[in-house]
Formats: sequence, structure tokens, C-alpha cells
Amino acid sequence: MTLEGLLGPHRPLPVQVRPIAGESTGSFVARLARANGLGLSEFLDRVGQGKASADPAQVEKYPQYTEMDVNAAGREYLAVLSGRSVELLRWALPSLADHRLLSGAGAPVWRWAWQAEGGNPVLWCPLCRCRRGIGDRVWLLSADSWQVCGRHLRWTDDSRGSDPETVDLRALPECVAGQRGRRRLEGKFKLAGPELFADACQVMYQWWGYAPDSLVWVQRAWAAGLDARSARAVPLIVLPEAAELAWLMLRFEQAGQRSENDRARWLAQVQHRADVWDIDFDAGTDALLQWLERHSSSEDGAPAGFAGPRRLVLAARHNRIASRVGSLQQRSCMPAE
Repeated sequence: MTLEGLLGPHRPLPVQVRPIAGESTGSFVARLARANGLGLSEFLDRVGQGKASADPAQVEKYPQYTEMDVNAAGREYLAVLSGRSVELLRWALPSLADHRLLSGAGAPVWRWAWQAEGGNPVLWCPLCRCRRGIGDRVWLLSADSWQVCGRHLRWTDDSRGSDPETVDLRALPECVAGQRGRRRLEGKFKLAGPELFADACQVMYQWWGYAPDSLVWVQRAWAAGLDARSARAVPLIVLPEAAELAWLMLRFEQAGQRSENDRARWLAQVQHRADVWDIDFDAGTDALLQWLERHSSSEDGAPAGFAGPRRLVLAARHNRIASRVGSLQQRSCMPAE
């Protein structure tokens, strides 16, 4: 470690970069290092103590694989080196929030976790990046493994350099419509909406697992330039059906009618939509029945249904399983398959 690393930095690096809201700390420090002609290993020596690979080329790949964590002293060092206030860094970079810091009030420490906590490094839309005049790739810390840029209609994920790096959704208008339908649902019902979309995604992931060769999904994957049977493709190719299913789930919850006949009528509605989607309804039946079982009653909780303008209370069984925050998997009452 250099003398400067031991004593701590006292002034910013000559070239500054601006953090992007939601950016991973690893992405930000990699950009700052490159802007100043430093390898990431060299830069890390100035931030504190930690253990990195002996292969500098491997260290350069860290930001796209996982997240960099620091303690409070390490955050102070980053603030000095970047020429930004601790408050700004804490606001812009999720992993620098107080509750995410490594423990220890002594010497500055950094760590690259085996698996990122609090999210996934997902590539930021390259057109957004170019619009901001940024040449390097930027990784956002996302609760989910994928994102859609509504401005440029680009889909990105945590594929870590796999081709294609991004998917242009202008070739998939149904996916654009599905994402907009999702946003309308989540905007109208800010609590229940994201959870119902999460449930719908988990149902559709199971559905795809039993019918991966459905022509509509295979054709979408091809249009996106993705392997039709890859796990990477699934969130994108089932997005239109997941968004529509989430709205059907909403109507079931709004009706508040959960008898056997009510459930059968709702399943018939979904079957009709499956025929329109041109996917095998039987392949999704088990997942749909599992969802209905978790939403069949409101026992041990407030009655399901409306509880004020734009507020919907979901069934108690759902609320006992699903989290209010986190990834789509965590916000769903359905198990991951």
C-alpha cells in the first residue's frame, strides 16, 4: 500500500466523474479510476484495506459481477478522492447508505462480496449513458436482474457481457406495451400493484418452465437475439403475459369473491386469455391454482379488497409470505422455480 493509502487521501483526484443515481459503488470507483489513468487495483490502495485478486485483469471485471462495500472510514476516503460530499455519495450510491456500510470504526476497509447484497449490478441503458456524455459502461444496483429504459426502449440485465448486451424493444412492441401496463398498475396501486406484478411474473416463469417451446415465446426470444431456452430470456419474453395476468389478478382481488365458483370463473377468464396469447393453459394451471390458494381468504388479517382510494389489501396468506421490499421474487407469495 502506498504512503498516501496509509495516511489517507487529502485532496480529490485531478479528474472527477459524476455519480449516477442508483449506481453501484463498484461502477463509480471503476469510472473514477479510469478517468485518472489508474487501474482499479491501484485505486483501491487509496481507499483502504481489502483483498483483491492477484490478477489485475480480473479485478477490472469486479464491477460487473458484484458490489464493492466499504466501512465509514472507507466512505470518507471515497468522498475525498471523488471530490463529492459524503451526503451526495450516500444519496446517489445505494451501497454507501449508512445501513449498508461494513462494520468497524477503525481503519478504512473495502470488500467485494462473493454475491452482491441489496441488489444486482445491471447495465445502465447505453443511450442514457451517451446522452450524459459518459464513455464507460455504468452498472446500476437493481433489486431485480433486469430493467427497461422507458426513454430509449432498451432492456438490460446482469448478463455480464453476454451478447446481446442490450435488447432494442422497438422490435418487440408487445413487451413495450407490457412494461407500460406494469407501470400503470404500480402507479395506480403503489403497494399492491408491485406485489401482484411480482406474483404474475413468478406464475409466468413456472408456466414457461412447463412450456418453453411455446411459439410466441420462442419467436420473441429470436427477435430479441436471445437463446429461447436461456434463463436470461425468460423475464423479457413473458413480460407481456405477466403484465396482463397482473391486471387479472387485480380484478380478482378487487371483487373480493373467493368461493370455489368464483375461482373457477377467474380461471376460465385466464384460460380465455391464454388462448389469445397462444400458450398452453394446462401448463400454467398448477401455478395459477397455487396463487389462488394463497389468495383464497383473508383470515388472520384485514378483509381483502379496497381500503381507500387506490389502496388494495391483499389476502392474508399472501401478506404472510411476500415482502414489501426487494426483488420480484421477494415481493411475491409464489415460490421461485
